[in-house]
Amino acid sequence: MKASPVPSMFRSWVLGDPAPAYVLGGEGARLAEMLAEGLVSRFREEGDTAELVHWSVSDLERESPAGTWRSPSFFIRWRVFLLADAGEWKKGPRKEILSYLESPEPSVLLVVPCSDRKARSLFASVRGIRSVSPGEEDVVAAMADFAVSLAAGEGKSLCGDAAVFLARWVGSDFPRFRSEMGKLLAFGAAKGEIGEEEIREVCVAGGMVDPFKLADDLMARDRKSCLEKFRRFAAGAETGDYHALVGAIAWSVRRKLAGDAKQGKGTGMRPGRKGGPSSAARGAKILTALSRIDRNIKGGSGLTPEQVFEIGLLKLLG
Repeated sequence: MKASPVPSMFRSWVLGDPAPAYVLGGEGARLAEMLAEGLVSRFREEGDTAELVHWSVSDLERESPAGTWRSPSFFIRWRVFLLADAGEWKKGPRKEILSYLESPEPSVLLVVPCSDRKARSLFASVRGIRSVSPGEEDVVAAMADFAVSLAAGEGKSLCGDAAVFLARWVGSDFPRFRSEMGKLLAFGAAKGEIGEEEIREVCVAGGMVDPFKLADDLMARDRKSCLEKFRRFAAGAETGDYHALVGAIAWSVRRKLAGDAKQGKGTGMRPGRKGGPSSAARGAKILTALSRIDRNIKGGSGLTPEQVFEIGLLKLLG
């Protein structure tokens, strides 16, 4: 079994002394499985036996977490449990897990996704655990880092820019990202270098909307097309998806502006698009609005994420 690549965000955790629990807050909850696989891979590389166990909310209610974790395994040296999001835990399992962490079993490691801010406060007084709450940009960087390492392990070259594009294109759901990465490597078996063209050809864009085309519509002030794409996206989106959409649009706009500046252009569109203004001033206005949208989505506006985003788009398209 090949080793699972470890992004720089988790390298010190995976290579350092094991901790009883690893809590991934905010957007970082999406990377929980990546971390869990990295820990198991590390132990196996060192010659130890290790297993990864996924526990859902139902498993936590049905089993006795502390009893299971304290029961010795005669065949497995290290057991890594990837738990359901802490924000979904019921009162009984939550109390038992926190009590267990006061005196944890050394051979058991818990990986805890915790997207809910209030739930993260449960672990504030727990000693010895590792905790991080990365933002959207950090999550994308970790996904890109993982992709570059995975490609290198297969003898392929995937540059940083292409890896970031891949993370934006596919989305930050790790199991799906890993699956799409596998398709990409299989498709490019005869190629030494993988770029944006191959990613677009092979990988399925996350969700129902290409965020980069939505960014083009914003730059071109194409009101009808932009709103149609956004409403199609919103039909199946969760709160975290809106933060991801902000990041993807912002990245696309910055890349467009950087490309125009490099070529000495003040206007233009991505290849295949009809002409329209794409000025630095327009780009700056969009980036400022996206920053405001992201802040308002996090709370305080009294509106739903969909309402916050659409109102922001309407102002930009006015």
